[in-house]
Amino acid sequence: MAQIDLAKYSVGTTKSLNLDKTSDRKNLSDVLNTEISFLEKKFAAKEKEAFYSELGLLLSTGVDIKKSFEIIEEDIINKKHKLLLQQIKNDIIGGKSIYQAIEAHSAIFSKYESQSIKIGEESGKLPEVLIELGSFYKSSIQLKRQIVGVLTYPVVVISMAILIVYFMLAYVVPIFSDVFTQTGGELPEITKFLIKLSNKSGSIFSVILFIVLSIFILHKTQSTKEWYRKFTSKLFLRIPVINKLIQKIYLARFCQSMKLLVGARVMINDALDLVKNMIEYYPMEKALEVVKREVVNEGKLLNESLAQHSIFPTKLVALIKLSEEVNAPEVIFEKLHKQYSAEIEHQQAVLGKLIEPLFIIILGLFVGFILVAMYLPMFEMSTGSF
Repeated sequence: MAQIDLAKYSVGTTKSLNLDKTSDRKNLSDVLNTEISFLEKKFAAKEKEAFYSELGLLLSTGVDIKKSFEIIEEDIINKKHKLLLQQIKNDIIGGKSIYQAIEAHSAIFSKYESQSIKIGEESGKLPEVLIELGSFYKSSIQLKRQIVGVLTYPVVVISMAILIVYFMLAYVVPIFSDVFTQTGGELPEITKFLIKLSNKSGSIFSVILFIVLSIFILHKTQSTKEWYRKFTSKLFLRIPVINKLIQKIYLARFCQSMKLLVGARVMINDALDLVKNMIEYYPMEKALEVVKREVVNEGKLLNESLAQHSIFPTKLVALIKLSEEVNAPEVIFEKLHKQYSAEIEHQQAVLGKLIEPLFIIILGLFVGFILVAMYLPMFEMSTGSF
């Protein structure tokens, strides 16, 4: 493990510091905190994954903490990100532990991160914990990409279908309607229905646009509210195929988080509490609240409590029970994480192949309906029955 020698990086002895220098240091710290507050939401999972992975690797090779931070800072382009790491480095050199320096920026780094680092320092496994944190955020990035990948194609196809149908109803159908009106013949019912839709297309699509914007605004303003999270999670759980994929994605995240914490010898009650705060999936959060209470207050085994909640599959519960019997939870959680990750990739690929032709068929039916309604009177005119 890397030896962190802070003494030789001391900025100066306490005796040599006068009141003016102390005041200047506080003012500098205030300025840094003010500057860093502007980037709190920008130091995201991608930056954290790189930071933790590189720091853990450098410390594991014996590089001291000051040099490690300097090496990482050299590759950072964003000035505010670099300023953040410089302040953390200066706090550590000034006598704080890495945990305390990280915890000082609670708006940027979560309790899960700071507590994991604290445990790594206390257990002498800091490099390993940092590398695991990097892996956690790498998986977090993959998770978001997987969800986006599943939802992007349907959203794009539906949007294109709406635009195509709107264009045909608003511009193409009226041209045919004028031609049919001049002939004075009796139109087929399907054509009459389409012309009525065309006449009201502006109102219909205005309502659709209003609904879409309302949903977007609702999501932006209410996404952190409990009622909204409860409603949306129940909604997605009722969608066939998608519900299983989302469940596996968060189960993989649960297993990876538990692997990191139990590997660092975190108490089970603290581990469940930290994981609950990191999962960000309402059904699992509520289940873990009950699990923690039963494990801590009632003395139940983890597998017994998890078995009471449908969000945790029987297979997962059985393997956790095995891990408790053989005292190898870290190995089991790692195996489960890899297995769920592989299943997610496979299911996502299958789902993509199924969704693509399905939406092409739906779009084709929309366009085909319009074409049939428009050309049917023309066929009747050619046969003399119009």
